[in-house]
Amino acid sequence: MSGHAGIHTGDGAVLPPTSGFQATIAYRWLHSDRMFSHDVEQTQREVESSQEINDSNFIDLGITYAFNPRFSATLTIPFAVNDRSQVVRAFDVQRTILGRFHTGAAGLADLRLEGNAWLLNPATHMKGNVLLGVGFSAPTGDRDAQDTFLVPAFGSSTPVAQRHAVDQSIQLGNGGWGVVLDLYAYREIVPRLSAFLNGSYTITPEERYSPTASLFGDYSIADSYQGRGGFEYLLWPRYSLSFSLAGRIDGVPVNDLVGGSDGFRRPGYSVSIEPGVSLAYKEWSFSVNTPVALYRTREQSISEKAAGIDPIAAGFADFIVTCSVMKRF
Repeated sequence: MSGHAGIHTGDGAVLPPTSGFQATIAYRWLHSDRMFSHDVEQTQREVESSQEINDSNFIDLGITYAFNPRFSATLTIPFAVNDRSQVVRAFDVQRTILGRFHTGAAGLADLRLEGNAWLLNPATHMKGNVLLGVGFSAPTGDRDAQDTFLVPAFGSSTPVAQRHAVDQSIQLGNGGWGVVLDLYAYREIVPRLSAFLNGSYTITPEERYSPTASLFGDYSIADSYQGRGGFEYLLWPRYSLSFSLAGRIDGVPVNDLVGGSDGFRRPGYSVSIEPGVSLAYKEWSFSVNTPVALYRTREQSISEKAAGIDPIAAGFADFIVTCSVMKRF
């Protein structure tokens, strides 16, 4: 959960500051090239080298202000650098592959502002507590990023270059405003060993938008969610060196909680196992987590159900690398 001050793992925990600022730099990298329709991998796409390949780099700059040990607020300024590689096919029966090309988008993504509150006083409840967060995401990222595509031409084996909106998966913005709900809870089981639960859901009341020259029509403004639960062991209290192991789910639902769900979207989710390590010394904290996918499924969207077709295959990553550095002032 982003934005809470201090590290809270039970015995040997680091208390949040009485008040003050905290700065965080977080980095996330993924490479997705495994295509799934429902939970069936489309292995033929890899055999014929026709899979879509996304390479994404995300950098989040976070500024947290702790009003006191229980209440804080965080502004997250995210940036993304995305590249997507895909093939262009001829109009013939065999759908002959004519070549592969790249599109991309880079820049500011959607800003997030969130307030957090511990239900119990952290100073007197170090062995267990619950942190709740609520905030919003603003559509500051470009939701209509454009790039040059290669498209087939009738009667010719040479594709032509045209400018279109990049694929929804690499757009910098989600397309609309969102309400962010967060939960983080932990409980010490035995000295140095704690169980934790972490969840986040973004509600998007708006339904869809129309990017310029889109190859998929309107893009859906979709909800998203993430959940984590597992255990953390404090190996070295002096430096708050901890190892964790969690189950994790990341996804986009078929239907939004609020508003409509029409427009092009790729609903689905991945289930991962996530090892991690973190340490803290004085005002500094570091963490690295690497969720490794165990199960992936591309669910059928509203429009695909209406058309009576199977889900169009979507790409998933085998693993994701995330790391962060935090400094308290």
